[in-house]
Amino acid sequence: MKKSLSRVIKTFVSSVTLSICLINFINQAARAEVISVNFTKTSVNAQQVWGVSGVEAVENWTNSSNENEASLKDSSGNETTASLYAPASRRDSFSGAPLNNSPMKAGLQFWGTSALPFTISDIPYSEYKLIVYLTGFNNNNASFVSDGKTTYYWDPKAYSSILTQTTQTDYEEDTTAEKHNYAIFGSEEEPLTEDSITINYGLASGQTSGGGIGGFQIVQLSSDSIKTPNIRITSFSFDSSDQTASIRFTGIEGADFIIESSSSLDFEDGSIWYPSEGEIDETSFQGQVQFTFKDTTVIDETHFWRVVYP
Repeated sequence: MKKSLSRVIKTFVSSVTLSICLINFINQAARAEVISVNFTKTSVNAQQVWGVSGVEAVENWTNSSNENEASLKDSSGNETTASLYAPASRRDSFSGAPLNNSPMKAGLQFWGTSALPFTISDIPYSEYKLIVYLTGFNNNNASFVSDGKTTYYWDPKAYSSILTQTTQTDYEEDTTAEKHNYAIFGSEEEPLTEDSITINYGLASGQTSGGGIGGFQIVQLSSDSIKTPNIRITSFSFDSSDQTASIRFTGIEGADFIIESSSSLDFEDGSIWYPSEGEIDETSFQGQVQFTFKDTTVIDETHFWRVVYP
């Protein structure tokens, strides 16, 4: 995730000793990030979710008709590490106009008590909850959805897109479940923490007709625990005779970085940090980046450099 994230490596140099320290800063916006996916069969407008929508009212939904989706975007429009595998067959419409442009209009379709599950992998949040959107045909009286630990039941709201949550965990065969259209797995008190999750679903025992899974939202619960790569300095040198510095570190693949220089550690004043220009070597050392540059700002015995991933 690249939302307001800075990793800063600071290197201290004096004429007598050389020491290296690593300090990480994570500056998150107050609003939690959300990954939102709407299952579709085609690109027909009625099946799409546009703008701000959902239990977690956010924009930047992914309308997915694909079995595999990589780099799912979050509510800020940034790509994340999360990926989706949803091999089940699709339905283009579970009901009429009342469900248009909602996550319940189309989706993964099932006709029996078991169906091909969907799996979300490489979830970028250390703590999260999962909202699953539930749909189906009007003559389907009960279906189930499960994360393997908790199972919820619902009767599809075939003619209403008004969002209501199912909390029904008990079901008696051949009865009708309560009418709802989403379930939530995980909570603030008991968040989900695994980096992948598989959702199973199907008809409840004794039921006929068809049901569907319309989509999902992954809601970040802890802004202080976003999973980020561990960055280490593996080599540093500074030649005072020609003021050439060389820093080698384990980088973040595909991400831009800036090398900045300062004679002070006053982080409150951004103007004291000066960007450096130099040569980047990303091939000589596997999994590492080496940056070599001249720094004419070194005038005291104490000086600092930092590597910043914006």
